[in-house]
Amino acid sequence: MRTILCVAVAALAAATTLAHASNYAFRLHNRAQNYTINGFYTYQEGQWSDNWLKDGARIRPGDIVEMDWFSNKGDCVVPFRVSWDNYGADDFKVDWCQHPKNIYMENKGFSWD
Repeated sequence: MRTILCVAVAALAAATTLAHASNYAFRLHNRAQNYTINGFYTYQEGQWSDNWLKDGARIRPGDIVEMDWFSNKGDCVVPFRVSWDNYGADDFKVDWCQHPKNIYMENKGFSWD
């Protein structure tokens, strides 16, 4: 059984768009072969957040991490950045108001449901 890391996230800053009433909880799946995720960031108010993965946490291939915005406020489409060991980072966008339950990081790109 894979270890599931728990990641706590600070509440979003000032909101410009009211979203749905529930928190944006989701699972981040690392489906990228041979790439370990070392960072997850969101872009708000003109800057990238601190790394959501705390204390040097890593998400190895096949691992799943529970994440949550702990907020129901903010823009629906917020860019996010994922970084990997020995690779760098890529930026993506998802409509958080669609309440994705799973985000799957692939070898190229991502998918969600």
